[in-house]
Amino acid sequence: MRPTVPLRIRSAVACVSMRLHSYRDESHARHFDLIGGGSQAWSIDLVYVTASAILVVGFACALMAHWVR
Repeated sequence: MRPTVPLRIRSAVACVSMRLHSYRDESHARHFDLIGGGSQAWSIDLVYVTASAILVVGFACALMAHWVR
């Protein structure tokens, strides 16, 4: 049995275990991935994260401009 650990400590440990991984594909383009996890490894491409953040911020700005006007 695993010892019980509070959620706050577990989430802090999960944040510490993330690392940035860069590599080049067949066409020599550089990619950056954020890799994390421990027993359940995961990775996400930082280009997708950046594009999603730009879209969300743009939508929020458009919504705020619509409300103000």
